[in-house]
Amino acid sequence: MEHNMIIIAQGLAEELQRGKIRHLEQGYMTDAERGWSGADVRRIEVTYENGQKESVIYKEAALKERMAMKTLTDQGHQNTPATFSLDLETDEPRWMAIEDLGSVKFPPPGVDWSPRVAEALARIHALNMHRGSEMLWLPHADRHYWENYLVTQVSVDHFQTLIEQNPEFYKEFGAYLPLLREKANAFSRDMVALYDEKESLTLTHGDLQSVDGSHIHYYKGKPYFIDFGWCYYAPFYIDLASYFNLEDAKIYYKELIANGISLSYDDFYERLRAAFRYSGLIYLYPSIRQWSLGPTELTGKRLLHMLKIILTGEFPERRIDYSSKLFSELLNEHKNGTLHKLN
Repeated sequence: MEHNMIIIAQGLAEELQRGKIRHLEQGYMTDAERGWSGADVRRIEVTYENGQKESVIYKEAALKERMAMKTLTDQGHQNTPATFSLDLETDEPRWMAIEDLGSVKFPPPGVDWSPRVAEALARIHALNMHRGSEMLWLPHADRHYWENYLVTQVSVDHFQTLIEQNPEFYKEFGAYLPLLREKANAFSRDMVALYDEKESLTLTHGDLQSVDGSHIHYYKGKPYFIDFGWCYYAPFYIDLASYFNLEDAKIYYKELIANGISLSYDDFYERLRAAFRYSGLIYLYPSIRQWSLGPTELTGKRLLHMLKIILTGEFPERRIDYSSKLFSELLNEHKNGTLHKLN
């Protein structure tokens, strides 16, 4: 393993034009930096023959993530870290070396950040639009994916299971299940229609979270996207839903047009609104885990937000740690029995 690590690190060094590596040693990494996917992630300190030192991230990643990162690296890695892996064929987790972006996630005060993120994301999407036949390693978010996986196994099935197993959760949230299924199925139909339409299909990150999330880093004055473990060939709208409000999404739209994509704003707006529920569905299970044994007043903050997004198609605040004012409003709607009746 150590020998392979040196070879992989040397491959990344050549990509970054760093020179020959002299030796490696274990570095330090926090739990937050490792993330919550369960993947083995390490920081390794590299010393080059010229005396230069820097750190490199190693991640044991599935084939689709290794190939997504190679594709983006080959395209110039303007807004993604450069990577290198020895194995570009095995459909099992294998090591890749990743350019270390450091620990600074957010830009300093005064930086107009959303336009930079919009510009970078539009470039990535445009470069990979309609290339599904060239990326045989990239799974498609097709009918089976939406109907039989995302809105069921990934999200609503977990909600139903906890209702069936936990009397306290059933008492609090049992009334939500019928409408939750209905809205999830409506979302699935919309996403299947977008897949069949084909016009918006591209390499998507799939897990961009919100502005206070961990998957967009401030690095050398630019946004860098990391952790493509949930990448799919899917409508680009799902990468906008969690991060951009409607005003900032207009900036993305203009950047997409500037990159040569033909699309009317009315069509863009309609499809983006349909995609809003994606965030609620993909983060429903983590929010259930956060609720745990309750009470909702203390541990239900994220869950109420996800339910609001799924049930109403509205996205009150695009933050994981959203405002106390909004939480108070959602809590009142929940306690008054109105949240699960809103449409």
